[in-house]
Amino acid sequence: MEETPHELGDTVDNWVGRFSLWGSILLSTLATVVYCLGNPPDSEEVQRMRIFFRENGMEVTMFIKLRPEEMEGFAAQQTHPFYKSYLRASENEKREINAQIHNSIDYRPAQYWFNTVFLWFICFTTVWFLGLMAQGVVNLVRQKPDFK
Repeated sequence: MEETPHELGDTVDNWVGRFSLWGSILLSTLATVVYCLGNPPDSEEVQRMRIFFRENGMEVTMFIKLRPEEMEGFAAQQTHPFYKSYLRASENEKREINAQIHNSIDYRPAQYWFNTVFLWFICFTTVWFLGLMAQGVVNLVRQKPDFK
């Protein structure tokens, strides 16, 4: 039994749709894996530090805004080793710690994995949408009558 041109178009359209779906799944997974390899999750030590900054955000930000002589007195009263190690840090290390404090105010340990899943979802929907748009353009071009 021969297929009519319309049925043949439906078969091609079906295959293009499948390719668009599976291609977006594979490309999204590949992009997410490449991101994870380039940006691994924080180590246990860094996670503990970020949780400390989140839990003691007001106290830590107040500490880093103090003048150096006031910092020494404040650090002497504290039991956590962060305060004394901050005083011994170089200026570059202090800038990095200040940035880490700023980024850790709303930190959650599962944040990395949530962001990774969200990255996959964004990549998937974007690539799939572009594939569906290409499929639509191909269908419009195939259905366009030739004006000779």
